[in-house]
Amino acid sequence: MRVLYIAAECKPFSKAGGVGDVAGELPPALKGAGVDVEIATPWYGKSNIDDYGLEFNGLKQRVGVIPPELRGVPVHFVKNAAHFELDYSSPKTRRPPVLDPFVYTKDYSTPYVDSEKYPFLDDALRFSFFSEACLELIERRKPDVVHINDWVLGYLFGRMVQRGMKAKRVLTIHNIGYQGNLGTNRIRGWTIESILHDAKLGPLFTDPRPEWESINPLKLAIELSHQVNTVSPTYMREMTRPEDPTRYFEGGKGLEPYTQRAEEEGRLKGILNGFEYAAEPSKARFDALLAEKATARAALVREFRRPVEFVLGFVGRAVEQKFKLLAEKIDGRSVLEHLLDIPSVGVAVVATGQKEYEDFLRGLSNRANLSATLAFDRTRAKQISLGADVFLMPSLFEPCGITQMESLSCATPPLVRWTGGLVDTVRPHTAADGTGFGFDGATRSEVLRNLIATVLAARALFTNQPDAFRALQQRGYLQRFSWQNAAAEYVRDVYEPAMKAD
Repeated sequence: MRVLYIAAECKPFSKAGGVGDVAGELPPALKGAGVDVEIATPWYGKSNIDDYGLEFNGLKQRVGVIPPELRGVPVHFVKNAAHFELDYSSPKTRRPPVLDPFVYTKDYSTPYVDSEKYPFLDDALRFSFFSEACLELIERRKPDVVHINDWVLGYLFGRMVQRGMKAKRVLTIHNIGYQGNLGTNRIRGWTIESILHDAKLGPLFTDPRPEWESINPLKLAIELSHQVNTVSPTYMREMTRPEDPTRYFEGGKGLEPYTQRAEEEGRLKGILNGFEYAAEPSKARFDALLAEKATARAALVREFRRPVEFVLGFVGRAVEQKFKLLAEKIDGRSVLEHLLDIPSVGVAVVATGQKEYEDFLRGLSNRANLSATLAFDRTRAKQISLGADVFLMPSLFEPCGITQMESLSCATPPLVRWTGGLVDTVRPHTAADGTGFGFDGATRSEVLRNLIATVLAARALFTNQPDAFRALQQRGYLQRFSWQNAAAEYVRDVYEPAMKAD
């Protein structure tokens, strides 16, 4: 079975989010499962390569060597300066001759662009180009299965159908909230406009909300896929149900009729992501890890300006999905303020993202038991994941999640919202096999109050039952979410059914 795995990001070469992790870790596991797999991804101006220093003619230079493989998996880099390397925000960079004044104005040397006036505009342009470039690669490599990730590659399936390509089509949805919606008037004259005007494909390409008058490449990909999967079983079930704002439930974000039908047709699966662990667990390693935790924890505690006995850690993007519940108000104060008011609790945060949430954290900078880093700092993030007593992850929704897996591997019990992949990776502390803490609620008020109550319960267990807390840590540390298991499920539940599809 030959699989061409296509993604907009792929670590270690490029990474903006979870797609990069999966694209860099799943294909090698698929190869280990016997799949003849190859990767296609853009070559960005800011791509990471294994470079080294070189002194030449008295000057220090950096030399980059682009590897042709990722742990035995061939990698095809699609290279085009105009769409993946140039920084058009610089006045020195010449823009291509285009009529639309709203494209080619941003930095295109990174995986995704935050378009201002028209959301998704720049990335629709860039990744519809990437999709077009992949058509030639598909013709040359002749895979049995073309496996794409998220809305940015949805155009590819439309173009494959137009070209009459026979390869089976597989889609992984990492976040159904991002659909690539863009007004149909913005793609006039683009190659993908032909999909919109195609009698068969046009209705599949249009957004289900007619008043938006937009395209929806994620919907197109769902409709044209022989198999669709998402990155956890619980998230799969959630995205077949409608949104319910009365209890912070995100659901399928308007695409639930299409995911429901895919499930009924046997085309929708939920496969939990794996995690790359540094080593296999053992008692000796657990004991050594606890010593490392004590050192990291002591460093965190010293940063607070008042004595702290219980440390909560948060590492994530300061965006609605990750941070909204902490900023929501109940009884006149935000949830985070309620947590900071708990005696002897300290909160250490690494977060960067939306201005409103960064400003919210800045507004609490006078709190002596809050330590907030408003920048992406990998070293600091690791210190918090390792040194915190409990890792806070109160997501609105979570397709799979990786930071809770990281915290479990650090013997830091996560405290999560019972949603998506968090349900599939964390077990409640009250169970005999518990690994962490969780909350939810039937109303918005219940969700917020239960979040605060669960923090109090975690603090009580940590303070009053140290042996039980240590056992919780150890059970979490022993958890293993394997890419080998995930790869076997992809072969059995996604690729093999796709190969049999008409």
